[in-house]
Amino acid sequence: MSPLILTLKKRLVTRVDLSSLTPDRLNGLNVNAIKALKLDYSGKQIAITELFDVTGDDTDSIHFRRSSRAFTKIGYAMTKGSIEVRGHAGDYLGQKMSGGRINARGEAGNWLANKMSGGRIDISGNVADFAGAALPDETQGMSDGIVTIRGNAGDRIGDRMRRGLIIVLGNAGDFTGSRMIAGTIIILGKSGHQTGYGMKRGTIILGKKPQKLLATFNSCGKLKMEFLRVFYKQIANIGRRFAHFKDFSPEVHRYAGDSSAGGKGEILIMLHAT
Repeated sequence: MSPLILTLKKRLVTRVDLSSLTPDRLNGLNVNAIKALKLDYSGKQIAITELFDVTGDDTDSIHFRRSSRAFTKIGYAMTKGSIEVRGHAGDYLGQKMSGGRINARGEAGNWLANKMSGGRIDISGNVADFAGAALPDETQGMSDGIVTIRGNAGDRIGDRMRRGLIIVLGNAGDFTGSRMIAGTIIILGKSGHQTGYGMKRGTIILGKKPQKLLATFNSCGKLKMEFLRVFYKQIANIGRRFAHFKDFSPEVHRYAGDSSAGGKGEILIMLHAT
């Protein structure tokens, strides 16, 4: 069997909903049955073959080629299998995902991993705002799973995050970990303003010292937190791009907060930070 490959063959003028194209929903369908499916595009249902060339037959391994920022909801509610995206992965990538793996070889839009509760998402480029965050009418964002971002992340990453791990090798925007309930966010690059705003619990680890922390975070001094040594070694096993984590020191400057929201969260600044 070979991966099911969906290659975009025309320029999109509006968004196309790809939530129906997951290993779960395509399970048991042959190529002819998949080609007969319809997609929601431009306010109407159109045949999948109007937008994509469809080849391959392994629905547990789906590849999107020549992908577009007009794509939405790739990997929606998937529980198994793998999806690879080459190009821009669009908004709502991995929304409500609970298992499996998504590998995006490019950038992703807003609301990455919204309501994610398991599995793994890897992004090779940058992502826009609200990664792992809750929608405006929701009380919780990401509740489990692992998200790795090799580029930069936008604003409000992890807003109302409930559990799980988000790693950003680049920079992050403003309000990282805002209203965070639990979980862990690691930012190795620069962080923006208002980091940890309204944070209830959870951990934010910063590789670079921010210009300013909120006054509602209280310094606990410089500490050697041995659990970090084990934690970093586990992260190093994620893949070769994270191997350098095993050399990180467990020494950090710890800040507790946000005191305006109970003060049970923490921001840990690596002591090699500059």
